[in-house]
Amino acid sequence: MHEYDIVIVGAGPGGSTAAKEAAEKGLKTVFFERGRKPGEKNSSGSGLGPRLWREFDFMRDLTPEVCPSMRAGAAARNYFVDSDGEVSGYIMTKPTDSVTYEPARSWITMNCYRSEFDPWLAGLAVDAGAELRTSTLVTGLLKEDGKIVGVIDERGEKYKGFVIGADGVVSMVARQSGLRHRWEQRQVTIVPQYDFECSPSKIDDIMGDEALAVWWSATFPAAYQAFFNDGFHIGLGNWMTWWDKNPVHYLNKVVNLKYFQRLVRVLDAKPREFQAHLLPWQGSPHDTHTDNVILIGDAGGFPCPLEAEGMYPAMVTARAAVETAAEALAEGDTSKESLSIYDEKWMATSVGEDFKAGPELEHIWRALPFSPRKTMSWFVPMFTEITGGIMDWSEAHPVRVRQVARRIKQYLPQAVPFIMKEVLPLLNAILGEEKMDLLTNPERLLTELPELEEAITNAFMDDDEEEGTE
Repeated sequence: MHEYDIVIVGAGPGGSTAAKEAAEKGLKTVFFERGRKPGEKNSSGSGLGPRLWREFDFMRDLTPEVCPSMRAGAAARNYFVDSDGEVSGYIMTKPTDSVTYEPARSWITMNCYRSEFDPWLAGLAVDAGAELRTSTLVTGLLKEDGKIVGVIDERGEKYKGFVIGADGVVSMVARQSGLRHRWEQRQVTIVPQYDFECSPSKIDDIMGDEALAVWWSATFPAAYQAFFNDGFHIGLGNWMTWWDKNPVHYLNKVVNLKYFQRLVRVLDAKPREFQAHLLPWQGSPHDTHTDNVILIGDAGGFPCPLEAEGMYPAMVTARAAVETAAEALAEGDTSKESLSIYDEKWMATSVGEDFKAGPELEHIWRALPFSPRKTMSWFVPMFTEITGGIMDWSEAHPVRVRQVARRIKQYLPQAVPFIMKEVLPLLNAILGEEKMDLLTNPERLLTELPELEEAITNAFMDDDEEEGTE
């Protein structure tokens, strides 16, 4: 029997962060990786958000020397694909003036491959004093008198201690602890993707500061593209309840777009790997802990409810889990009731802020980019009409405005019900009923914002003065 304070199943970003935090608190810690090294079983890439740099000081040590695939992206491109499979428009976005801190003011994501990031982060945990056991598959939970007290590996070795499940979407810890048999199909997505290699110089010369793209389409679920130092991913996903054909069929629709093929040619990109993975995607995590057990990251259903980004939630919930475990161990009470403070801790973080409007965020995303035939078939032409319709010289500009307005009017029978059903509930969840009432009550809006009334009054006064002068 091997005895520890903390036993962590999984050495991904969540597991390694938990191991590092636990070791730094002086807790005897072990964490397990089924591969020969962390990241070996997950060769996909990831986008690291600026919040990681804000909340984890050690992220400043992530450099190209330890992670050669790193590529910072200050720009993201959004492509809009119509029902004929043509790119009917695109827009570029960058960090805006409302962003409050660095590095978020400089870039949107830092992209890198997990095969580099995961071992680097696990190394920090080992340096902090945690014990890493690689090539070790944890197959069960250790029980005494019916209570979970640790884990058992495939060789029958037993490890006693507080258990943190960081073992991903198909979590053995969740299943054997009784927290969850498996995710329902409406709670999990399948994500296939192709990985391409191309030279760093071509990526720099052609893509510039772009490192991220989203392909919004009326013929396939929203696809994503992430550029790294020497290659890029193209992938898409949807909830398991959606598919009527093999997911690769829809991924190939993206790859076969004329615009995408042109991008492949100019970058001289070569496909090097096909990957697929599952992601939990839901509006509200639940059943996150039981006696002597806490789930973090994908195992606990924590990917962002809007776009299912999972690295940041995994690392943040890892910190909350270790804080909870340390307090419970110090008090000698690791019961489910005692561990309920875990939910309070993660809800108090930026992850919890996302989940305050989680059901509404998940619902609008499911109903918009992941409903290509039903919603995107009218959204794409309406959006491109609004953003690009008046930016041409085919007619006098007032004529173009009227033409655009008439075209947009055709989409109102679909757009208005969508706004009422999806957009307003989301705004209400984010702003609250009081602020929503302010937005929908012009008289109260002017009372609450006298400067707005003054601006309107001055504008009309200026018009009257100009007319009088004439």
